[in-house]
Amino acid sequence: MKLRIIRALLILAALALGWYGLSQLWTMPRADQLSIVFWLAGGLIVHDALFAPACIALGYGAKRLLPQQWWAPALLAVSASLVVLVLSLPVLLPRSPGKTPDNATILDRPYGVSVVIALAVIWLLAIAVILVRRRGPAAVHRTP
Repeated sequence: MKLRIIRALLILAALALGWYGLSQLWTMPRADQLSIVFWLAGGLIVHDALFAPACIALGYGAKRLLPQQWWAPALLAVSASLVVLVLSLPVLLPRSPGKTPDNATILDRPYGVSVVIALAVIWLLAIAVILVRRRGPAAVHRTP
């Protein structure tokens, strides 16, 4: 019974947040609304035409090449890496010479180095999980 109540509350919160987002969208200028529509449509097209098939191909190849114990850590590492890369694109991609961001302080950090560090941490954690799993449960619970 508790789970149903929690689900109902989460659904109500999601609906309220969705309604708030839509109400904010309607107050925007028409040019911004069209820009949002084009970006959403473009994102769907890119996802369905490029990203999803590439993920399927990588998953199929990884399943054939990697041992079964490595699948979950590799999948999580690839997923986290893609999220980091996609979210960092706005600051990593080159800008046209005359275009400056609305907030000039956005580009005053070494984002490239930060992304490389984040990816290294993600993959080192995946390797650590693989190595811990390789040792087996007996090695993890041993006391000195």
